[in-house]
Amino acid sequence: MPTAGAVRAVDWVARYDELSAGREALGAEGLDELGLAAWFLGREADSVQAWGEAHEAYLAAGDTDAAIRSAFWLCYTLGQRAEYVRAGAWMARLIDLAGDSPSPRSAAAAMLCRAVATLEFGGVEEAVDLSGRAIELSRAAGDLDFEVLATMALGRALVAGGDARAGLACLDRVMLTISTEGVSDRVAGPAYCAVISSCLERWDVERARVWTRDLSDWCDAQRGLEPFRGECSVHRATVLQLVGEWTEAADTLSEVSVRERREQTLENALYGLGELHRLAGRTAEAEDAYRQAGALGREVQPGLALLRRDAGRAATARTGIARALEAGPALRTRTELLAGQVELEVDGGDLAVAERAAAALRELAETFDTPYLHAQADRAEAHVHLATDAPDAALPLLRRSWAAWRRLDAPYHAAITRVLLGRASRALGDEEAAQLEFDAARTVLTDLGAAPDLARLERIASPGARTDAAGGLTRREVEVIRLIASGRSNREIADHLFLSEHTVARHVSNILAKLGVANRAGATAFAFEHGIAATA
Repeated sequence: MPTAGAVRAVDWVARYDELSAGREALGAEGLDELGLAAWFLGREADSVQAWGEAHEAYLAAGDTDAAIRSAFWLCYTLGQRAEYVRAGAWMARLIDLAGDSPSPRSAAAAMLCRAVATLEFGGVEEAVDLSGRAIELSRAAGDLDFEVLATMALGRALVAGGDARAGLACLDRVMLTISTEGVSDRVAGPAYCAVISSCLERWDVERARVWTRDLSDWCDAQRGLEPFRGECSVHRATVLQLVGEWTEAADTLSEVSVRERREQTLENALYGLGELHRLAGRTAEAEDAYRQAGALGREVQPGLALLRRDAGRAATARTGIARALEAGPALRTRTELLAGQVELEVDGGDLAVAERAAAALRELAETFDTPYLHAQADRAEAHVHLATDAPDAALPLLRRSWAAWRRLDAPYHAAITRVLLGRASRALGDEEAAQLEFDAARTVLTDLGAAPDLARLERIASPGARTDAAGGLTRREVEVIRLIASGRSNREIADHLFLSEHTVARHVSNILAKLGVANRAGATAFAFEHGIAATA
């Protein structure tokens, strides 16, 4: 994957001051550049006024193409700020002007504006068609800026429509063009942010890591830059958290939370900060960050649920995640909610819910085909296998998941997976292997400062530690002995639990051995003596 070449350094503060000082004498081009400088500095009202004046000056000079271009940037910028009424008014003017102009560039601008607006309001299939036509018109006009924006719109529309492979290929072309072919700064910033957001939405962290580094270089070269600095920092913090640089990630997000004005960027920064506080065991700080993010409208699950779990409020945690999933969250949030639901439900909750969540996560991984999602799905499915006393099925999934986390350089996820590997090894009777996995996980979690996870690890890592029911029975074995006590045969138990008859026979054998009884009658007597049968 290519990286960007030399980045052009621009002092937008000096440029804005210079143009503002001579504003009365500026022509259309000067006003256009003043609008751009104001936009880069976050002076949004100034940028809209200057571009509006540039538009009128271009029209007065008879330069319809340039006037349409100014109208496009006004429409695009206002749309990005969700000022849809004013954006729509400029779009209508742009299309009217383009209808009177035979220029290919005017036609490209009008088509691109329609494509972007259609995608913004959810018309995915139509946006794919309009974006493709905008690309063709932009190429005919020789306008690289418009071609890049149209390709970006096509990529996002394809991804939104379920064709992630083709969509991400479009976004890669956008990044390659920016890094090698001299796209203007006014296009580079929005393109970087939109592409990285699309990558992170689908947990394509390998792409996001490359393009985030390039975006950081580009931002650093723009003195006074405001519109992308906060969003760039949030993207960067996401990558830093993944690779285990938690202190730097927290410092980055803290800075954004103090200075950011855009609510969407601010709420994401606050939620990310809450996650880092939670992972480190800073409960009060996490609670405060989630509260602030929630006040801005950000979904604070699964982070808040996992915080509640750590405080011993498992029922509240499970309810919170279920509620958030019912709300139909965006893909990135949905994957994290499903992973959190598996984790919570296998630990004293509803195994059927955990199984459904793991299956949904697997479906998402197959659809979007990124290493992160595959690793997450493998771990979730293995977790369910462990809860249903099938460590032999869990082990290969966990090994594959751990290998993926290691390739992604994601130490926290790798360590959590090794804890499960330890549990699987113990369940298979290999205590030595279990302790090796626990020790490896402990080292990483200690280095990261993951206090709650360390506490959980210590509760299960001691060789004598058990969390089983009476007689040392696992959750699945309790289900089986209840059915034994109700008089069911192995075949009937297998049908009831959706297991093979061979697996049920193995469970029965393990139950008899653990309880030290000779037959099913002895197991039935044990179940009634210990109150197990009564809850069947």
